[in-house]
Amino acid sequence: MVQPSPNTRENSFRSELIGKMLAFFKERQYENGERLPSERALAERFGVGRNALREALSTLNALRVIEARPNSGIYLRRMSTDSSFETIVLLAEMGEPPSQKEVQETLEVRWPLEMRAVQLACERRTEADLDSMASVITATDAVLAVGGNIYALDTAFHIALIKCTHNDVMVRLLNSFYRLSEGRRHALFADPKRGAETAHQHERIYEAIRKRDSNAVTQLMEAHIHRASIYWSEILGEAKSTDPLPSTRPSGPI
Repeated sequence: MVQPSPNTRENSFRSELIGKMLAFFKERQYENGERLPSERALAERFGVGRNALREALSTLNALRVIEARPNSGIYLRRMSTDSSFETIVLLAEMGEPPSQKEVQETLEVRWPLEMRAVQLACERRTEADLDSMASVITATDAVLAVGGNIYALDTAFHIALIKCTHNDVMVRLLNSFYRLSEGRRHALFADPKRGAETAHQHERIYEAIRKRDSNAVTQLMEAHIHRASIYWSEILGEAKSTDPLPSTRPSGPI
């Protein structure tokens, strides 16, 4: 069995500590610009050494969650607007799921990125890229055949698709959205019917990219994300106030 490297364990520990700190800030309802507890108090609160705490604080400073003021202390920034998007992702990975508003807003941002991605995928995809997508589809069918949950393979398909763009920045950006929704996608695909519907959509998207049919794949992806927005509304049990997709969305079944 392969053991994780010291660096991997260290990064995992730091991520866990950062997640706990973010949850703590949110739970205590610190106000924007409010002074946070001292390094010593935080180290005692989380049971870690000062060096580990300072590394976590350095990361939070880089994410623009906090501001360290010399000879003054540590202050909370406006987390809703000043902090990095990675802050929301870290909270989600630590069990603090995004709100309905955050889900809707991420769908609004994700939509144009996904649209551009499938267009670039049609232009740039290679045979190796197609093989990667096809292998995910095959694995998805195998999981569905035994009534399994395809949430991890749903992510794998979208990552394989985005990699067809050969744009590493786009891969990293969209991967953050998939990390953000991982927990709720697990709940989403607990329903085998949803899994089967999504798998069918993936197959059609794959075929359009294989044929380099940019128009077809754009319509397919629009419908795919629209269904995702409906699914999220059902999972959250809340009414959507607005539709994140444009009114030009195809009206027929995709």
